[in-house]
Amino acid sequence: MLRILLRTVALFCLLQNVQAQVQRTGKDYAVFFYVTDFKPGLTDLRDTKPEAEALHQTLTDDYGFECKYVPECTKKQIEDELKYWNKKLTAGDQVLFYFSMHGYYDKESDRGYLIPSNGEANDNNNYFTSWLSYDDLRTYLAPCKATHVLVGLDACYSGSFGIRSNRKPDEPDYNNTGDCATRVAETMKYKSRQFITAGKVTDATPGKSIFAETILKNLRTGYSTENVLLLDDLAHQLHKLKSPEPEDGTFVGHTGGGDFVFMRKNACGITSPDSDGDGVPDTQDKCPTIWGSNPDGCSPVFTEDNTAADLAAWKKAKQLDTEDAYRDYLKQFKEPEFKEQANTALRRLEAARLARLDDAAYELAEEKGDIDAYKKYKTNWPTGRHIAEANQKIKDLEMPDDGLVLVTGGTFKMGCTSEQKDCGDDEKPTHQVTLSDFYIGKYEVTQKLWTEIMGENPSYFKNGDNYPVEQVSWDDIQTFLSKLNTKYPNRNYRLPTEAEWEYAARGGGKEVVFGNGKNTLDPKEANFNASAANKTSYSLAGEYRQKTTPVGSFIPNAIGLYDMSGNVWEWCSDWYGSDYYKNSPATNPQGPTSGSYRVLRGGSWSNDPQNCRVASRGYSTPDFRGNSVGFRLARTK
Repeated sequence: MLRILLRTVALFCLLQNVQAQVQRTGKDYAVFFYVTDFKPGLTDLRDTKPEAEALHQTLTDDYGFECKYVPECTKKQIEDELKYWNKKLTAGDQVLFYFSMHGYYDKESDRGYLIPSNGEANDNNNYFTSWLSYDDLRTYLAPCKATHVLVGLDACYSGSFGIRSNRKPDEPDYNNTGDCATRVAETMKYKSRQFITAGKVTDATPGKSIFAETILKNLRTGYSTENVLLLDDLAHQLHKLKSPEPEDGTFVGHTGGGDFVFMRKNACGITSPDSDGDGVPDTQDKCPTIWGSNPDGCSPVFTEDNTAADLAAWKKAKQLDTEDAYRDYLKQFKEPEFKEQANTALRRLEAARLARLDDAAYELAEEKGDIDAYKKYKTNWPTGRHIAEANQKIKDLEMPDDGLVLVTGGTFKMGCTSEQKDCGDDEKPTHQVTLSDFYIGKYEVTQKLWTEIMGENPSYFKNGDNYPVEQVSWDDIQTFLSKLNTKYPNRNYRLPTEAEWEYAARGGGKEVVFGNGKNTLDPKEANFNASAANKTSYSLAGEYRQKTTPVGSFIPNAIGLYDMSGNVWEWCSDWYGSDYYKNSPATNPQGPTSGSYRVLRGGSWSNDPQNCRVASRGYSTPDFRGNSVGFRLARTK
């Protein structure tokens, strides 16, 4: 970086040297992006506003800058504002973009970020997408047509923005002034893209900015006898700060010799010709021989009555402070005196109104609490204040493929039907049952899902996430269901009733012996005790695995359910009654109203074929845990 790095000219410099004349074109601008209020998880920064205001006033009053605030800016507002300036600025212009907000540096990707007002704290999965990376910031600045662009970054870890200079600027030499106007004019000819930061890549910065205070002090007093503040002079003063120590450098588009210059009025000891004394140089004055207060050097055309009416209308609009009042004011006059203030008020009121509508729309979605309500909010408010929360709610509610199968209800014969063998007394009498539609798990609940919800794995056979969870009691499962339904509201997960379980195991009420749709149990098609001693007329002998197998390892039944016979016993919601079938309701039976035991169904890896039949009934106390006992989920349609 050259000795005169980062210099901005506030007014043009006119040089007369013998017969040659050097004239600067273009204007000087400064745009202040600052945030004081942040989302939960991030500390509010109360000093960013007064710091920006102090810099704004000094640049406006002493250096002739045209300045603008973008307060409490969101990521989109920053992007839109930069696009606006890319269109507005032209060759010869200089612009300072000053950012004052939280910052972040990600070591793994070597990327830095600014955190705008809608930025998420980094304990949220969406935080990177809600921040503005320095890579994106440089991309937005690339099309800028201004000859000189300076980026000031008053944020933590901001040293990751551009190409950092390892050189410390020399002590300013105010005695060697040379030909000021010539040097300034030469400097202004070349394109520059430069930055200054409040600290290095690894530095956090204080809430009350020493960086902003030092810049302000040098703008007010730290200029040479020529009334010109060079970037090198400013950088020299900034590098005196420690913990953190500011950095400066360049980014893409910078060319050698081009620099930003802060120049006070009548700098370099010369003044521009102004024949009528109205403060507008003759070269820019459209009425060079007549004093005028307009920016073009001419006198405004208005009558005293219009001025009085304008002022009265403005005071009335300000008193009412409504969108309609400000719009009425702007419509009354061709060139309203308070146009900028009225438009600023309109932006404020419209933003507040939209925020209220946004909040109300999200409140409505929360009140309804279902996934369609949150999706509707997203559709109606694609850039709303609560998009992140809505996305999280949808994610929570929209459990991707929860593994439950819709079972179409119907009427079937339950219990010891004609195809069953070795029935127990509690399987009789065979009786007709009608069920409504319901959902039931395609697989037994896995150790992975149990651990995600409960935070621990009680299983005896810890061979992998996809194995069924076991050693869980009926009581344990009630706690699991409560936590699962809290995480995924409106699903209402539960255990299947005994009737639902048998109907599903029969593949929709068919007369089959086993839960895989077969009438002969083959150890190649189910996990049970297939020892030769257990061979029956309705089973084959073979491998006895003596442990659980991953869910879905064998063939499913007619409606796509796995392991309905064998692997682990499965708890049902019902109390067990040995003679319940004698007086069971014909429609959607729920089991006895009380009892000492809960129903188990399906048999397990340790059981013989008889206990794996679809009609076989098991039972145990609700607090029983065993390495052959698990469950599968169900819910009402």
